[in-house]
Amino acid sequence: MTDADQKTPLLQQQHKPPVSRPKYRRRRSSFDPSTYNSTGQSLPYVKPNQLETTDPGLGLLQILGLTICMAGVQFTWTVELSYGTPYLLSLDISKELTALVWLAGPLSGLLVQPLIGALSDKSTSRFGKRRPFIVVAGILTCFSMLGVAYAKEIGEFASRIMHGDPAVAGHTNAIIVAVVSFYFMDFTLNGVQAICRALILDIPPLWQQELANAWSARMSNAAQVIGYFVGFIDLVKIAPWLGDSQMKGFCIVAIVVFIITLGITCLAVHEKPLEREDDQDMPWYHTLAYIWRAFTTLPKEVQSLCNTQFFAWMGWFPFLFYSTQWVSDIYFSTHPSDDDRNWAEGTRAGSFALLCYSVCSVIAGVVIPAIAAKYEKVRLFRLDTIYTTSLLISAAALLATWFTRSVAAATVILTIMGVPWAIVLWIPFSLVGEYVSFEDERRQKLLLQQQTVNTPSSSSSESPRQLEEVDQKEEFDAGMMLGVHNIYIVMPQFVTAACSSFIFAATASDGKDEAGSSNVATVLAFGGLMSLIAAGFSRYIKRVK
Repeated sequence: MTDADQKTPLLQQQHKPPVSRPKYRRRRSSFDPSTYNSTGQSLPYVKPNQLETTDPGLGLLQILGLTICMAGVQFTWTVELSYGTPYLLSLDISKELTALVWLAGPLSGLLVQPLIGALSDKSTSRFGKRRPFIVVAGILTCFSMLGVAYAKEIGEFASRIMHGDPAVAGHTNAIIVAVVSFYFMDFTLNGVQAICRALILDIPPLWQQELANAWSARMSNAAQVIGYFVGFIDLVKIAPWLGDSQMKGFCIVAIVVFIITLGITCLAVHEKPLEREDDQDMPWYHTLAYIWRAFTTLPKEVQSLCNTQFFAWMGWFPFLFYSTQWVSDIYFSTHPSDDDRNWAEGTRAGSFALLCYSVCSVIAGVVIPAIAAKYEKVRLFRLDTIYTTSLLISAAALLATWFTRSVAAATVILTIMGVPWAIVLWIPFSLVGEYVSFEDERRQKLLLQQQTVNTPSSSSSESPRQLEEVDQKEEFDAGMMLGVHNIYIVMPQFVTAACSSFIFAATASDGKDEAGSSNVATVLAFGGLMSLIAAGFSRYIKRVK
């Protein structure tokens, strides 16, 4: 046997790739990438034409059907991100309290995503591992959006039932309904997002992981463009049958888009039901122990990425939740008026700025991955280098908000932010998928070597002791790995919410700081400092070899 054959045992004697694994071996997904690939190489170093495959992988239409769910998720997020803060302020909630309302995001991400990822990893439903969770969480998300859209009507109805008069405590009830609905929407939408991302990690073979994640980012960016465009146009004037307010019309459109996109994914993706194994009959707390074990024993490759993500998202959360309000504040300062319509015009100015930002993110989401793929051997275009550059761009843009005094300049800054946003939706998840796929293939290769060791004629260099040690190494499924990665994304929001609330309380009550700029700009500048710190941490990101 030649040295080359020993290094690629899957190619010995033209053996076919295995279609099943030993029972004790955990399965990363319902569609095992090892059944497609015949080498144990990692994602960035394998080209489709270099692989001996039994299946060509997923076609373009299949990838589109798989990733279109992210378009529905992101479109729904635009409702909250573009109109959430202005809508809450219109209900007479203070800026300090809105910062606390947005704690729904980190709470839902911290609790829901790891839990639902772990539960779906072990699901043996005949409908598939992920599909039942997508359907249930999707239905609950639609109900929560209706609660947000009709908070005032629901509040008045509750007052009529309890007091016989809708004017009594009707406004207070509307605030309660709106806040509860936002919290519920965050929890359920985070669940849908977690399952959709796990599904994208499940289905494609190894060499299509980066392509699938790139299309996922493109879907999200395209949905943002459409979502912010819908938020910018006057829905009450164009489509009055959707509702008598912009928020109602936006929510109804989002529900329709959400149902259609998730329905396409559920119908287009065919999951193979997971076989029930003996170790799945565990007590309820086993899942919590599984989550804690994954959180405390992350591989160094994933841990280095998570450290960067922690500070990166401390920079992103102020932008995502307060950029619309920042543009609106600048609009109000340059267009003073007591007219109620001025509020809608200011909010639409913020939505237009976010529309420009989304268009930029779509263009960047198409161009940058293509350039990176073409010049992947050039250090400047490596994924980790591109990620560092994007963090420096976002830091500069967010720090510039401190000196911005015009709506036009604010729109330019938000447009620039589209470039790093396209990258943050693509590269971190590609790196996680790269690690999970690499480990899955490496372990499959070692299991086949173990079979070779048990053969008398074998000359494998791996000893049974070494293989046993590798077999005992802790492993985690795709859903769990993404869930833990998401914890490092949502934990910073607790800090950001507290800091934002403190900044709003410390600045002038009229919404301006001592320099005369919107006090929201101070929060955004704080995000810029955090992005700068994240850029430093990104230089220590480790890649799988």
